[in-house]
Amino acid sequence: MNLEGGALQGFYADKRTRWSEEFQEYLYKESLAMFDKIDGLVGMTPWILVDFQSPLRQLPGVQDGWNRKGLISEKGYKKKAFFVLRDYYNKK
Repeated sequence: MNLEGGALQGFYADKRTRWSEEFQEYLYKESLAMFDKIDGLVGMTPWILVDFQSPLRQLPGVQDGWNRKGLISEKGYKKKAFFVLRDYYNKK
């Protein structure tokens, strides 16, 4: 499975479908569970909070010049993984 955590906001599918919000959500859930097992880990942050323009990202219909690894779309919509991370932080 490719573990690149990009997701196109509004694209919904199963957790194994790349670029879906469910894929990114699943990746965050699995990663956070792993982080909880690391003794001495005192902090972490998402790689990218908000999708941003990146001319080298040219996958038609998905990237279209955007890096989609953010938890919030370029239009300000929160993706499913945003809520996973928010809930994780709230429990800490």
